[in-house]
Amino acid sequence: MGRSALEYLEMLQSLMPKGKAWNTEKDSVLYEFLYSIAQEFYRLEDRWEDLFLERDTRYTDELISKHEYDFGLPDECTDSSATLSERRNECHTKLIARGGLNKQYYIDLAAANGYEIQITEFTPFWCGLGVCGDLCGDQWVIFVWEVTINFAGGTLTYFTSGGSVSGDPLVRVSGIDTLVCLLNKYKPAHTIIKYVLDGYEFSSAFSNAFDSYPSNVSGYLYGAFDKSFSISFDVSHGGAFTPDSFDINFDRPI
Repeated sequence: MGRSALEYLEMLQSLMPKGKAWNTEKDSVLYEFLYSIAQEFYRLEDRWEDLFLERDTRYTDELISKHEYDFGLPDECTDSSATLSERRNECHTKLIARGGLNKQYYIDLAAANGYEIQITEFTPFWCGLGVCGDLCGDQWVIFVWEVTINFAGGTLTYFTSGGSVSGDPLVRVSGIDTLVCLLNKYKPAHTIIKYVLDGYEFSSAFSNAFDSYPSNVSGYLYGAFDKSFSISFDVSHGGAFTPDSFDINFDRPI
């Protein structure tokens, strides 16, 4: 904590000449003059401490737009409905990014944006190298890699004291559009990514008639349910479904 206004006042009083002409008693004109200067010193030090936090992309508030300008944000991967916490996270990701062409770089890139992924690489079946039991694949599969996105964890952004602002939702379910955009943006240009979604709504418990992805909205559904869904049910746009078809455990996040 910095100095208080009274501490600055005491410092200024100690620097004044001695004598009856320099009356620094309380309620004197000189006292009021020095106290006004002390308050300004206090204000400047307090704002300096704010600036020390604002320079850090993880805690910035007032200067968030300045940081975004420095990093060329928003860009084509930015979610227009992003909360302050997500905007901070995007700036910080840009700040610490060093680039890379290995699996861990892309795993870390996803983690920095709140996603947990696994990466699978493929190898062609080469004569002399492949053995019985190995998967058969053409030569082109060497340019394909598979990204499994764990939708069950890391995709909920909660309202936090000191980290969120008025107007932010108490909890926000992040879509995967931003992650897909980032991976496609930073992947080697000659490679192709296959995306696999894993989580509540993509488990084997779902009926094969249920369609939850692709979706153009971020409010995905998840939860347990039975085979009561009508085949015409559509998550993205709504649709027909039979009465009492939802299981009691089904949950739809806002």
